[in-house]
Amino acid sequence: MTAIKAHVKPELLRWARGRAKVKLEDAAKAANVTVERLQAWEAGEDAPTLGQLRNLAAKYQFPLAVFYLPEPPMDFAPLRDFRRLPDVDKVQPDETLSAHLAYQIRSAYERRELALELFEDLNGTPQPFGLKASLRDDPEAVGRRIREFLEVSDEDQKQWARQDRAFDFWRRRLEERDVLVFVVSGPHRSVELAEMRGFAIAKPELPVIVVNGKDYSQGGRAFTLLHELVHILLGESAISNGATVEPSLSAEERRIERFCDEVAAAALMPLSLLFSFEEVAPNGLRAWDDEELRTIARAIGVSREALLIRFVTIGRASWDYYRQQRQRFLDEYRQRAEDQAKEKKSIPIKRPIMLMSWNGRGFTRLVLRSYYDQRITLNDVSSYLGAKVKHIPELERAAFQSAE
Repeated sequence: MTAIKAHVKPELLRWARGRAKVKLEDAAKAANVTVERLQAWEAGEDAPTLGQLRNLAAKYQFPLAVFYLPEPPMDFAPLRDFRRLPDVDKVQPDETLSAHLAYQIRSAYERRELALELFEDLNGTPQPFGLKASLRDDPEAVGRRIREFLEVSDEDQKQWARQDRAFDFWRRRLEERDVLVFVVSGPHRSVELAEMRGFAIAKPELPVIVVNGKDYSQGGRAFTLLHELVHILLGESAISNGATVEPSLSAEERRIERFCDEVAAAALMPLSLLFSFEEVAPNGLRAWDDEELRTIARAIGVSREALLIRFVTIGRASWDYYRQQRQRFLDEYRQRAEDQAKEKKSIPIKRPIMLMSWNGRGFTRLVLRSYYDQRITLNDVSSYLGAKVKHIPELERAAFQSAE
């Protein structure tokens, strides 16, 4: 039986190998072919099979989808560094950027480029993202505008929080407005939280937010999602690891990170929602016992730490009290991460679930609609989503199921 050739343009093969700085001999070895055969592929005289293309993609550390773009992507614009990250047009592993994070950044840019092409093929256009903010704005007002833009009501938020699906709720609302939301998930090419909690690619259409799935808390992911959304409102692509007091940050950068945190908190925990709890309504500072914090945080889908910081902001707790609790929160996070990592090892995550988390409903739906409209083949769907053909029906059900 003759293997099916991949429909890949030779210029994409040349570009990917050059960008990855892989020698001809090493690339040929990865594909298990001769150097002459690889040169024939790059010259357009022959083409690799899908399996051989997968091997090259793994060697070059590029997602398979990039090889199906109509042309090599332009150099990526820089993400502003709110940790230690160099410009993304130099996304190569180095002492400050792991190979896995470099891959995730490239993958996000490439899936966005692919999504734009699919919109064009379908004779459609993404919704323009018109929400903007500046550092001069009142964080409370910006938080209200985000909730209005996403049509988030207090009751909706509580309903999803009761199901422990806070992140899923906010992610859906953003994807409905053509914001691509990806999650770094699964054991392969994972990134440590200390290196990256999230990053944002600010564009007037199809902006992108990537959240680190190693934060196992729905509330923690939701806060990162909203934090990165504020970077998009500011019109600035950025990467963050949650360290607003990172010594390497300039005064301006710390101001930006604090603003993003304040707006995210205002959007997630508006005063109207907090004051609906009788314990919060009275004025004045007070100490909060852990069960009170846990009950309110769980009811609205945030972490206890984020809630306590919000209480400090609105004058319901003191910084001294927060600092007393901080180490306890850190110890609990560390223990929970260890416990959940062990649990995930003992209970493997199904591949379709991991892929839906990684690609998101918005991107997955777009790819599937292109297939329904006969713009792409089933093999294309498999390549774009990184899924085996046998997993596509399950992805399809997950992508189009209604919110419960």
